[in-house]
Amino acid sequence: MHITRLNIERVRNLKTVALQELQPFNVFYGQNGSGKTSILEAIHLLATGRSFRTHIPKNYIQHETGDAIVFAQSATEKIGMQKLLSGEQLIKVNGDHIATQGQLAKILPLQHIDPQSTDIIDYGAKPRRQLLDWLMFHVEPDFYHAWQYYARALKQRNSLLKSNRNLSLQDLEPWNKMLAEYGEMLNSQRSGIVEQWKVYFEQDLQHLLPNLAVELEYSPGFHTEQGLLHDLTAHHQKDVDRRYTEYGPHRADLRLKTAMGDADVVLSRGQKKLLIMALKLSQIAMLHACNKETVVLLDDLTAELDLTAQRRLIERLSQLGSQVFITTLEHESVKKHLHDLSISYQLFKVENGQVQVVVQ
Repeated sequence: MHITRLNIERVRNLKTVALQELQPFNVFYGQNGSGKTSILEAIHLLATGRSFRTHIPKNYIQHETGDAIVFAQSATEKIGMQKLLSGEQLIKVNGDHIATQGQLAKILPLQHIDPQSTDIIDYGAKPRRQLLDWLMFHVEPDFYHAWQYYARALKQRNSLLKSNRNLSLQDLEPWNKMLAEYGEMLNSQRSGIVEQWKVYFEQDLQHLLPNLAVELEYSPGFHTEQGLLHDLTAHHQKDVDRRYTEYGPHRADLRLKTAMGDADVVLSRGQKKLLIMALKLSQIAMLHACNKETVVLLDDLTAELDLTAQRRLIERLSQLGSQVFITTLEHESVKKHLHDLSISYQLFKVENGQVQVVVQ
């Protein structure tokens, strides 16, 4: 879904925003605090049901109002979301209410690229696992079903572990079997997708970091030789003592290894940023190969990337058919890249929560 029309109401300091005839690339510029990033935040909210800046709705819903609304339209779809202070949300697709955020996420595959962030590399397994599962959700049809069942079984098992220190193996047997069944399924799906992803990743890594070799290594979160059920039963007492489930796909990781050691230890900050871009661009390339186009949020493009890196990133996103929403303080350099690459774009000035089209 490429967005042609976007309406935003009551997200942070944004007054009513109504944007039409959006282009493959859309550039928002203005001073810090003007509301540029809030536009990206609103699109992220629509596609995922959450903000990339906070988990608390009252922090992004405009002060002294009760809700925020985001609506987007493409040539074939109309989607909208109302987010309430309570965290509840109402979702519509083509005028019909739908029940789950997953249905909306399928329609609007979204990648958020923050050139200043190295969280995926530096802050443990969770962000890397989330990165992998974003890809899984969009390219593996059975993943979401398996993950839902696994997550329910894990929640029930952990609840029992927290509530009773005298659980027997028999007490946990139903949950162990369910967790093992869906956990093995998830592991098989993830392993297969990682092998496919590696091909695309190596291509984009070569483009952004031609002198660096990085290996993607999937760690399943349990001992695959014996199987997950064996780990759950063999380490029963340890789980009872710790009061949580130690083994399973919820503990999986995607390790990034170089010839000199783990990426988080040996790479410079600049290399880490380009590595994260290679990871995300290669995911977009994999979706593109499946005839799925991605909307990309590119926040503060010119903040930490040099002109060469900016141009490479813009060129690659254009090659992949992505629709891109860019924020920047320095729009002249972005305009030059887009002009030189013959990419269609629209320029917007953001000031005090108001967005105006800049006539070229």
